[in-house]
Amino acid sequence: MAIIKSIYWEPEDREEIVYKHPSREITLGSVLTVNESQEALFFKNGALCDSFGPGRHVLSTSNLPVLSKFVNLASGGETTFAAEVWFVSKLNKRDMFWGTGGLRIVDPYFEIPIKISSRGQYGIRIVDSALFVKKFVGTFDNASAELIDNQLRIDVVEAVKVSISKYMKENNVNINELGVSYRELSKTIMALLRITFEEYGVELLNFNIESIDFDERDKGYQAVMEGIAEKARLNKLGVSYVQDKQLDIAQTAAGNEGAGTFMGAGMGLGMGVGMGAGMGHTMGQAIGGAMQSTPQPPQLSFYVAQNGQTTGPFAMDAIQNMVMQGTIVRDTYVYKVGGSAWTLAANTPELAHYFPMMPPPPPVR
Repeated sequence: MAIIKSIYWEPEDREEIVYKHPSREITLGSVLTVNESQEALFFKNGALCDSFGPGRHVLSTSNLPVLSKFVNLASGGETTFAAEVWFVSKLNKRDMFWGTGGLRIVDPYFEIPIKISSRGQYGIRIVDSALFVKKFVGTFDNASAELIDNQLRIDVVEAVKVSISKYMKENNVNINELGVSYRELSKTIMALLRITFEEYGVELLNFNIESIDFDERDKGYQAVMEGIAEKARLNKLGVSYVQDKQLDIAQTAAGNEGAGTFMGAGMGLGMGVGMGAGMGHTMGQAIGGAMQSTPQPPQLSFYVAQNGQTTGPFAMDAIQNMVMQGTIVRDTYVYKVGGSAWTLAANTPELAHYFPMMPPPPPVR
């Protein structure tokens, strides 16, 4: 193998970041040329021996003191020694692009997986050349920006996935609001990636999100969008989801009064002593009415919303007992049989007079 007298690296383009000199046979007295924004590293048996910054260096035992200990270099003559010479570019690389598709995150509010795709740009600079070559490049003879980007892609994608879900949860942001949060979200991802990149001897200079897109055909996305629309509707009406479901159930039950007496009474089982009395009274009414030959005028009765369910209907004496026992309070929703809407008990004309009968709370000592 020919003995090398001149050692240098002239990158063919700015995309090249790492270059390994093809020869391991180096001679004292050879000239090492390191260009601006470059660093040259000497390795022996995988261990870093010496490094050189920009400039023209004539290799000698004086500027290779650590390597001398490894190979017992003679102090004079053209001594040849074996070593690996790596060149590392220290230029800033700000035009590195990232992107991912088919990524699934979980919407923190509805807890539904959503398929997303995202893309952006980031920049790096190698600050610890030896660490970078050892941990990142490995046995490659050279490395380009594309190769490094492929190596970093897994870390970038994982950071994007974790950070988007975490950001949405901590800031109460839904998928429709992410578009105005790119800057804050980019800062969060950048802080996470900086820690990871430092392990490779790489400094993360910048990180930007250009877009986060959703697959509109994804069933998870469609379900979340429907949920967001429903949540907005209920907020506009000033009711909760549970209250809305109570109204739906009660209106369905009230639409079938023929079976409502028995069904409502059955739903009231286990709801308390007062409800049990109301159920018994209602059942008695139904059986007694069936045995009478002369039709009796319908008695006033109400459905009552309890714990997200519709109970009743209950006659007035049962309603009075439930008021006295605290089962029905002023803001309990009730629905008059034959009526058209749910109302608060205190706002119902037939029941409003019950509440002044309730004693005030005891004085605080």
